[in-house]
Amino acid sequence: MSDEQIRLGEIVAFSNGRSQASGKRAGKGPAYRTYGANGVIGASELFNAGAHATIIGRVGSYCGAVHYSPDRCWVTDNAIIATPKDGVNPRYVYYLLKRLDLNRYRIGSGQPLLTQGILSRLAVARTTRAEQDSAASVLAALDEKIAVNRRIAALADELVRARFEELAAASATTIRIERLGSLVRSNIQAARMHRDENYIALEHMPKRHMWLTSWTDSSAVISAKRRFAPGDVLFGKLRPYFHKVGLAFVDGVASTDILVVRPKQDAYRGWLLAALSSDGVVAHASAVGEGTRMPRAKWPDLAVHEVPWPDDARARVFNDFVKPLASRVEAAAAENMTLARLRDTLLQRLIP
Repeated sequence: MSDEQIRLGEIVAFSNGRSQASGKRAGKGPAYRTYGANGVIGASELFNAGAHATIIGRVGSYCGAVHYSPDRCWVTDNAIIATPKDGVNPRYVYYLLKRLDLNRYRIGSGQPLLTQGILSRLAVARTTRAEQDSAASVLAALDEKIAVNRRIAALADELVRARFEELAAASATTIRIERLGSLVRSNIQAARMHRDENYIALEHMPKRHMWLTSWTDSSAVISAKRRFAPGDVLFGKLRPYFHKVGLAFVDGVASTDILVVRPKQDAYRGWLLAALSSDGVVAHASAVGEGTRMPRAKWPDLAVHEVPWPDDARARVFNDFVKPLASRVEAAAAENMTLARLRDTLLQRLIP
């Protein structure tokens, strides 16, 4: 590998995304992902970036965030499109831009900003196409395995929801949520927490996805939190319409903007999880939440809410259906953490 330095603009062309839909159209309907500063935010009938482009957050809190699109896509004006020049490996460009930690080059204080000029002038090592291909293939293989595991989690989510809806539609009776689970009220002050305790806040809870596979440590926590245990269901009570409900795989502490609900019986865990994360319960929580700008759901309102009940025996069979799926997702999530650490370590070594 050469020690020679070149400007990033010699191997990558940069262009800003657009706010107005005036790109190229192909077919009917929203066929292309839409990228903002922090990744995919929707879909579009148009595209303004070709396949294998890298998208860089241009402005705001996600300034410098880097995403890769294998397909044509629409990029908003909150992001910059990075297109490899002839002879440059597209995936290498993506990993190179991640390696550069672009947020540190932002300008402005109130509203951070990256520009095409700043990016084009950055100095990087000159590499051969063979070196680019070798580094990109190793890193991409790890990312592709991570993506497979994420698809497993998404499919498990879909299976649980579909089976729940099928049983719910056939159910002749209902049951209060409080008969399935109870609210955990075990709070702990920040001073009593261990710095390495797992911490889940609302930002760690994906929208409409019932598996909680992301968390951080509690080293930066400065206020009281609520304890949770593996198998508890966490329900985001702040702005519940964001639909943040999921099953905890680890123990730890959660934001007080999250309700921790513990199954009254292990056999009810699956039905409790599916019910609390259903569209109907989230819609109810959103409708009865207190506050206008920042509505909050309250446990008493959720506790007395009636959900479909197939009967005890069928609920237990449903739990037996959910349990191995949850275990598979948990294993995939643990593997992804290991793969991500390995990828990040190799990124530092393979990309100069």
